[in-house]
Amino acid sequence: MGVLLGLRIPLLWLVFAVSASVGRAANTAAAPAVDCSSLVLNMADCLSFVTEGSTAKTPEGTCCSGLKTVLKTDAECICEAFRNSAQLGVTLNVTKALTLPTACHVSSPSVSNCGLSIDTGAAP
Repeated sequence: MGVLLGLRIPLLWLVFAVSASVGRAANTAAAPAVDCSSLVLNMADCLSFVTEGSTAKTPEGTCCSGLKTVLKTDAECICEAFRNSAQLGVTLNVTKALTLPTACHVSSPSVSNCGLSIDTGAAP
């Protein structure tokens, strides 16, 4: 339970960063059509899979159903969450993050188009 609580706290920070970036992007054509901050909460269980240093071999809990919900509603929110994770102290294993749709057996637009830096292991 402590690990889950520890992962949910960074997720809340991630949600706030997504909210802030969506607010800044509201004047651009590329802004997501929905409120990503609440939508990304559906993917809380994915943190144990995509966080740097994770030993999880597969996504846990409701990660995959949450991913499906986000993809169905607005796939751009996944990119927003991944791009803003480093600002909140969440270090992604970008290689694993890019495999999330495959690991969950869902088709999605290529997450590699999100502009994540694979060299650093974290979002730019």
